[in-house]
Amino acid sequence: MTKNKWDSFWLGLAIGLILPALFCVAYSYTISLNHLWSRDMFDMLKPVLGRMALLGTFANMALVFVLYELNVWRLAKGVIVAVVPYMAAGIILLG
Repeated sequence: MTKNKWDSFWLGLAIGLILPALFCVAYSYTISLNHLWSRDMFDMLKPVLGRMALLGTFANMALVFVLYELNVWRLAKGVIVAVVPYMAAGIILLG
């Protein structure tokens, strides 16, 4: 079994933390949030941000599937661990 130099838990964790954020930013440009900018903006945006955080985890799960198919186990484990903060943020913002 050969060791892949990219098969690192920490690299997977970094990718897993960045990928959902990029996915959410790209998705936010497709929807209009201009009507939500008001004095109580954060209270109105909490459900939207919660849903976007949970939606961003789907990008990680797709990446985990690809990494497992490529037998890059440590990298996939790092991406899975990176889902936890996004799930927690989504649950807190929706709750």
